[in-house]
Amino acid sequence: MPPSNQQRRDKLVDAAIEIVAEHGLHGLSHRAVDEAAVVPRGTTSNYFRSREALVAATVARIVDLHFALIAELRTRHAGNGVTVADFLGDVVEHALTRFPGRYLAMLELALECARKPELRRELDRISENAMRLTHEAHRVNGGEPSRHDVELLGAFYHGVLFTSLVMPQTLGGRSPGEITRTMIDKVLRPGAAAPPPMTCA
Repeated sequence: MPPSNQQRRDKLVDAAIEIVAEHGLHGLSHRAVDEAAVVPRGTTSNYFRSREALVAATVARIVDLHFALIAELRTRHAGNGVTVADFLGDVVEHALTRFPGRYLAMLELALECARKPELRRELDRISENAMRLTHEAHRVNGGEPSRHDVELLGAFYHGVLFTSLVMPQTLGGRSPGEITRTMIDKVLRPGAAAPPPMTCA
């Protein structure tokens, strides 16, 4: 059976995330992970017997790291009366400034999940948990959003990640956090004033 050293396993999958972020999914292999993680050749294949298992583990790791970041920020903001818009804006800002490679890898893997339904479960998990956490955050702040509202926020959230990483020049110089706060306010308060016009680079 494969070894159960969780620390070593996480090290290997973290190396896989870096490979996917830098080289795309086509660059991911057992040997590439061995080299990136600086472990003896064959180590990765001992933990993940197939490339499909390695890809699935990489998706799962990104999901877990994403929710660890959310938990960290929720703890930091606990008791501060932070609004949902500010909280989610903070999540996006931290995600893209501290871990841009991780989220670039997530986008790359999302495309693979679209082609391989067996991998989609992990991305479905991130979507369902994101909606649950968003709904809980609204309730803490006295709101009661509909599922439709939360789904809109989720779609927007993923759109901000994609645009910030792939086409940042289209954001008109605004930070991802600022755009997130503005748009969430627009979704939750339809009568809110529109943001100033964006300038094209």
